Amino acid sequence: MPEHRPGTPAKYRCLESFLWHDFGAGRSDWEAWLRRKLPDVPPIKAATVYRRAMQLHATLRSLQAANSGMKIGDELSVGPAMLNQFISAYGIKPCLSEVGHMSLATDKPEDPVAALMLMVLDALQSGLWRRFKLCSEPTCRASYYDASKAAAKTWCSMQTCGSRNKMKRYRGTARPQA
Repeated sequence: MPEHRPGTPAKYRCLESFLWHDFGAGRSDWEAWLRRKLPDVPPIKAATVYRRAMQLHATLRSLQAANSGMKIGDELSVGPAMLNQFISAYGIKPCLSEVGHMSLATDKPEDPVAALMLMVLDALQSGLWRRFKLCSEPTCRASYYDASKAAAKTWCSMQTCGSRNKMKRYRGTARPQA
């Protein structure tokens, strides 16, 4: 499954990458991802930033599960509460321009987690957050952006997970020949 899918809006490609990546190699993996995906944000080598990034990652993945119709823990009550804590911790607030356009700003623009939070909040406000999902295949659970017209995709890829699931269903319903 590729990191980026066709149809993902350009302004959410970094968020898509963050959700897709599993950061299995730990802090060094996070720092390498930062250099690749957020080169304009100064690298912060604090362990606290890494822990917060992984906490945000877990929170967002549980909210993606809810977008996919899955229930993983108490994401419907814990997820929004965690996002509110991040909003408070990073001093995220609305700002109006001279012409009346609203945007969000943070007290900590140098923090990569704050930059990711601004992307998440933009996706939530625009209504596009519901398109960030997890693959329904239990052995996959890859993150993906559902660019379909109805936002009704179930699998990260029809070529892999979708085909496997359809074949499993077919084999389960096929009757043995006499």
